[in-house]
Amino acid sequence: MKKTIATTFLILAFFTAKSQNIRTFNNLELSTSISKTNNQYSVFWGESLQLKSPVPVRFTTGLRFSLNNISSGSTLSQKNNPELTGFTFDKRAWYNTFAIPVGLEFYFKNLGIGAFQEVISFSGKKKYDETTFSKLDSTQTINTQGFSAVFSNKQNLTGGVYLVYTFSDSFSLKAGYNRITSTFTKSNEKKDLGYSKLSNDTFTVGIRLNIEK
Repeated sequence: MKKTIATTFLILAFFTAKSQNIRTFNNLELSTSISKTNNQYSVFWGESLQLKSPVPVRFTTGLRFSLNNISSGSTLSQKNNPELTGFTFDKRAWYNTFAIPVGLEFYFKNLGIGAFQEVISFSGKKKYDETTFSKLDSTQTINTQGFSAVFSNKQNLTGGVYLVYTFSDSFSLKAGYNRITSTFTKSNEKKDLGYSKLSNDTFTVGIRLNIEK
């Protein structure tokens, strides 16, 4: 599904842009996503191409920085991976990502509907030990994913759908749902022992400044 969304964004933007009048914007966006197990705070800086008619369409990409936290009590599990089944966060865990998202929005007057998907991301590959997971022994760690791509199995990526209302050409409000996927790999001193993915559907709100170029 993520592959299809990302490919569709790129194809639509390329073929439509040739025959339409185009407006360009710089975007600065602040947003937060909240669920019982995963909260995310993000800043996005990028550029949008708006194709004016017959239906305004906006294609967006840029750089997205996110600070993520996993709530204590969240459990890692993987049906085919007994190495990580039952591992529970004993305390809140934090990690961050730098990602490149692609997005598409359709407008009717001031109201729009949009979707985005991060296609690649980079993380600090943070390591957690027995102070975070009591089931770990002293030679083991659980690590976040360092590099993620939309076509890979191990991902720290976020995608979502939302409504956006533009009060003026320079200011918009957004609300919708994001799915945050986080990958954690269990390792010892010699090798990786297996990985598990947490996928959380979160409610998200944000504000965006649109600076026409």
